Amino acid sequence: MNFSLLIPQLLNGLQYGVLLFLLAAGLTLVFGIMSFIN
Repeated sequence: MNFSLLIPQLLNGLQYGVLLFLLAAGLTLVFGIMSFIN
Protein backbone atom coordinates (compact mmCIF):
# COMPACT_ATOMS: atom_id res chain seq x y z
CA MET A 1 0.00 0.00 0.00
CA ASN A 2 1.26 3.43 -0.89
CA PHE A 3 1.37 5.50 2.29
CA SER A 4 2.45 8.67 0.50
CA LEU A 5 -1.07 8.90 -0.95
CA LEU A 6 -2.96 7.50 2.01
CA ILE A 7 -2.18 10.26 4.52
CA PRO A 8 -3.28 13.24 2.36
CA GLN A 9 -6.41 11.33 1.33
CA LEU A 10 -7.32 10.75 5.00
CA LEU A 11 -6.74 14.44 5.74
CA ASN A 12 -8.90 15.46 2.78
CA GLY A 13 -11.68 13.17 3.98
CA LEU A 14 -11.42 14.60 7.48
CA GLN A 15 -11.57 18.16 6.14
CA TYR A 16 -14.63 17.33 4.05
CA GLY A 17 -16.34 15.70 7.03
CA VAL A 18 -15.67 18.73 9.23
CA LEU A 19 -16.98 21.04 6.50
CA LEU A 20 -20.21 19.06 6.20
CA PHE A 21 -20.57 19.00 9.99
CA LEU A 22 -20.18 22.77 10.25
CA LEU A 23 -22.69 23.31 7.45
CA ALA A 24 -25.24 21.00 9.07
CA ALA A 25 -24.71 22.51 12.52
CA GLY A 26 -25.13 26.03 11.14
CA LEU A 27 -28.34 25.15 9.34
CA THR A 28 -29.66 23.40 12.43
CA LEU A 29 -28.97 26.47 14.57
CA VAL A 30 -30.53 28.85 12.04
CA PHE A 31 -33.70 26.83 11.53
CA GLY A 32 -33.88 26.07 15.27
CA ILE A 33 -33.77 29.74 16.19
CA MET A 34 -36.29 30.65 13.49
CA SER A 35 -38.51 27.73 14.57
CA PHE A 36 -39.07 27.03 10.90
CA ILE A 37 -41.70 24.35 10.27
CA ASN A 38 -42.26 22.63 6.92
